[in-house]
Amino acid sequence: MAMVKTEYSIMDEIDEKQIIGFSDELKKAMAYKTSHGKMELTFIGLKAITLKMSQKGQPLETVHSEVHLDKDDPEDKKLWFWRARVKVRNQKTDFETEGISECAYFDKNEYDQFGRTKAHSKAERNAWRKQIPELELVTFLNSLNKDQFKEVKGNDDVPPGTPRACKCGTNFEPVAENSRICKNCGGKKI
Repeated sequence: MAMVKTEYSIMDEIDEKQIIGFSDELKKAMAYKTSHGKMELTFIGLKAITLKMSQKGQPLETVHSEVHLDKDDPEDKKLWFWRARVKVRNQKTDFETEGISECAYFDKNEYDQFGRTKAHSKAERNAWRKQIPELELVTFLNSLNKDQFKEVKGNDDVPPGTPRACKCGTNFEPVAENSRICKNCGGKKI
């Protein structure tokens, strides 16, 4: 008895062939390697996986989105931040995740006209990332040639005076001068 392919199975097969056949340049755009050798997804890689999830019957939808400007110090514009929160739901499982982000209102002492958009996009990315099953992520990253990716340096290569991000998601503030312990997150080391 001959098997009849459904539209879904044909699309799935074509998608798999495309992923396998990605050019090296496209694969490089999908992930990067940290200075500790860990592979991470880029925004393009994240979009590819969420699209694949959608095609397999697990589409994501945004159920809540907000961006607001916080003036931590109304007089000091360097302490103004766009803060965003996005909640995403998997339409099949009803699993909801939240992503948060912040972006400085001023970039290098100039108004950042894209700050609000960047804060929202990062929060959305963070919510999507939480939706990806770890097995799916590991399988995807393992399908890429890890030796070809650009290595992204950590905070040690940042010029003095440049704001750094902490693992807790805030701008790093040391507990004391030259300290590597973040004041904002209760002492997590960066």
